Amino acid sequence: MNKKIMLASAVLFSMLLTAACSNDQADPPAETPPAVVDSEGTDQTGANEEEPPAEPSQGEGQPADGETKPIGEPAAVGDTVDYHGAVITLNGVRDSEGDEYLKPQPGHTFKVVDITVKNNGQEPLVISSALSFSMTDSSDLNYTVPITDDVKMLDGTIPPGGELTGEIPYEVKQDVQGLQLSYGDPMKEGRAIWSVE
Repeated sequence: MNKKIMLASAVLFSMLLTAACSNDQADPPAETPPAVVDSEGTDQTGANEEEPPAEPSQGEGQPADGETKPIGEPAAVGDTVDYHGAVITLNGVRDSEGDEYLKPQPGHTFKVVDITVKNNGQEPLVISSALSFSMTDSSDLNYTVPITDDVKMLDGTIPPGGELTGEIPYEVKQDVQGLQLSYGDPMKEGRAIWSVE
């Protein structure tokens, strides 16, 4: 008797799981926009359909020279890299001696990178300064992100078409050579790389 109940439960569970995972619904019909009538009573529907889409203006996630570097090719300060729809610009780099609560160790400085990320994708983009970006030197030493009030951290979720600007500090030796900033997503191929010197 117990085996029959277990078998019936397994069959019922399998049927429910199959029904929940299938999608037999057709896409809903596309809505037609309402007719727009001007003050003279003329139909204006479709009047804007012929116009080409507006080009993004400078400063909207595009570099000043209009050139975007490919993934994997080292970029420089001021360059933009399109990383699978995340358009990232390294705006600038500055040194900081920290705030009243946190100072770098003797012989070190906080190297603060100023970054703008524009989401050209279709899904929200989560940016984590500690997980998405990394800074390394010529010996492949990976630097950590200190928490300081001296910067406006680059952390948040960017909606499609949205933009986020912020900074990330790294504690590095003052005489370090070959600093590189990189951005990557473990679920996507390659990394965007900038030379920070």
